[in-house]
Amino acid sequence: MEITFNAESVSIDSNYRTSEISLTIEANGREVAEKLDLDDRLYDLCPVDVADEIGRDKMLDAIGEEDILKWAISNIDHNDILEFIGLDKIHEYLSHEE
Repeated sequence: MEITFNAESVSIDSNYRTSEISLTIEANGREVAEKLDLDDRLYDLCPVDVADEIGRDKMLDAIGEEDILKWAISNIDHNDILEFIGLDKIHEYLSHEE
């Protein structure tokens, strides 16, 4: 993989025994991430960490009600869905249904 981005500083260390080079680069992480393919940006991310960072409400709004409904119906263990949503959000939703 090769990417090009602006860096504030670069330092290079080498290991003469193994011919390896180690680069330390100071750069804006978001600018670097923009240069990566989506699958590289998402590699090894925990979905729960992503949901926590973005916020479940924003994620659910971005996905859309129809897609969530299709997904919920296709999943066999609805308890996992309810657990993921959280009791506090379920109670809040039910209290506004009057």
